[in-house]
Amino acid sequence: MVEMVYAFIIHTLLPGPCKVLFYQIYGQDECDLKHEVQQPSDLKATRKTQIEQAANQVHSEYQFRRAVENRTVEEDIQTLANEDTLPEFELGFISLLEGEPFAKPRIAVWLGAGNTGFTLVCHETENRVLAENVLRLIIRCLQEHVRILSQPAEAFLKVDKVCLVLSCFLPEGSLIFMNHRVIRGLEKELETLIKN
Repeated sequence: MVEMVYAFIIHTLLPGPCKVLFYQIYGQDECDLKHEVQQPSDLKATRKTQIEQAANQVHSEYQFRRAVENRTVEEDIQTLANEDTLPEFELGFISLLEGEPFAKPRIAVWLGAGNTGFTLVCHETENRVLAENVLRLIIRCLQEHVRILSQPAEAFLKVDKVCLVLSCFLPEGSLIFMNHRVIRGLEKELETLIKN
């Protein structure tokens, strides 16, 4: 079965170089198959490098937009002043060309605010609006349960909670059309899982 999403990434946007805080990979890249056969020990390192390269491309795009709009770090961080409401996210789509960094062309759908970026690496033909909506939903739940925007380091300190959110709203990397009733049901299920 071909997965709709190849990877989900949480990474830094400001200041300084990009740092990957969390990633989850779904499915396989052609490079993965080659390494499984020839050098299984290199598979993890190859995947990590690919994820870092994808996150760096999003980071570069975000930095470029900041430079064009002449925004300061302080202005970007101020968007996170109120933890109870989500900030206005910056949205972007980046074409990841064949070999840069994955074997097949892919699309990165990303949302960023303050110091934190969230990226879905999708198949090239994936529904970008659906990917954006699912990503917004994931971020909202991560903020509610992990305070991810004000404390990005929580992404690797509370991996179990991040994984629970992903398993509810991005099961096995599948993007699902969800109406309000389905979303509410999944949110209740998630609350129960996190309490236990």
